[in-house]
Amino acid sequence: MIGLLIISHCEVGKEFLNAAELIVGRLEAADAISITQLTESKEMLTLISKKIRVLDRGQGVLILTDMFGGTPSNLSLSFLKEEMVEVLTGVNLPMVIAVAQDRDRLTSIALAGNLLKLE
Repeated sequence: MIGLLIISHCEVGKEFLNAAELIVGRLEAADAISITQLTESKEMLTLISKKIRVLDRGQGVLILTDMFGGTPSNLSLSFLKEEMVEVLTGVNLPMVIAVAQDRDRLTSIALAGNLLKLE
């Protein structure tokens, strides 16, 4: 299973996970990180690294962020690692649901490719 980490401004990512769980049921190996004005970049990089290790069940982690060029995206891109950590921007509820449904049967690259078709 590919781990799912949503990194967003404020509580957007947590709410996407809540909404997805309402629709598809409990999501294993999924979490969100919220970034606010009070967030220190160094502290966030440490937290992202920790979450990636926890969520990786051997098939990597897909990070979804809310906006290209924003702090969540910029911090996440430093963790890109082919076939281990993929990063996509523009997270929306259909993307989160697609990840929930397909992450057991697709590679991280194939899953990311499918999500790009939803944007």
